[in-house]
Amino acid sequence: MRTLAAALALSLLTAPAFARARTSRKGPHAGGSCSKAAIGTTSTDRKGATLTCRADTRGRGRWRKK
Repeated sequence: MRTLAAALALSLLTAPAFARARTSRKGPHAGGSCSKAAIGTTSTDRKGATLTCRADTRGRGRWRKK
């Protein structure tokens, strides 16, 4: 029973680390969200297209193609 509890505890500790690694690799993409601090900045997506972070109608930052 102790080994099962230890295995469960270790899996719960490592699960968020794997989730963070997956989302950080995505990068900016058209329609994706960006931080409010990034509004007005430009970046490129995987294909090399230029994206600009602009506020949408609700005031949230979104990446848009130029």
